Amino acid sequence: MINVALIDDHVVVRSGFAQLLSLEPDMQVVGQYASAASAWSSLLRMNIDVAVMDIDMPDESGLNLLARLRQKRPDFRAIILSIYDTSAFVQSALDAGARGYLTKRCGPEELVQALRAVHAGGTYLCADAMRALRHPPQRSDALHELTPREREVFDLLVAGVSVKAIAERLALSHKTVHVHRANVLGKLQCESTIELVHFALQHHLINKA
Repeated sequence: MINVALIDDHVVVRSGFAQLLSLEPDMQVVGQYASAASAWSSLLRMNIDVAVMDIDMPDESGLNLLARLRQKRPDFRAIILSIYDTSAFVQSALDAGARGYLTKRCGPEELVQALRAVHAGGTYLCADAMRALRHPPQRSDALHELTPREREVFDLLVAGVSVKAIAERLALSHKTVHVHRANVLGKLQCESTIELVHFALQHHLINKA
């Protein structure tokens, strides 16, 4: 029996996965968690074969959580399931110790396939993740991959506007702005807002008027 833990802050996503996996004779969901904090002690203590976790959570990135878990339990196995499919996010997940990477466009049968592969000691990358690793965008060209909204957020971030102020200016929720910011960081292969500013300076994107 494969013991699975689900870590995702969307209850509909968690319950949907749990219902799906309950139909598999060799799998059982032994824990469901909405945040890194609620998952931490249980993931260390319980007999979990594979965890499925999102990157975006309210208190801590799933990648940070996985890296911390693997410091305590080097054999901890996890599959990242995320909306992000850029090479930077996929590589960051692998660097954190993920054994699998799926985008949320993948079908339910692929999640089951990935769980069995990782439990057996292998790895599993969906087609989107494989494509991203094979054809990473050149950093100088990556700006063209930003959506119009992401470009707005990028321009405001490099201008020094806070996430809270961006949310108010664009009439968006804080969480939505954080998602856009994460997308921008991933596509431009930057680690922080400071790196975004350096990127903007290098490409003469900051309006000094």
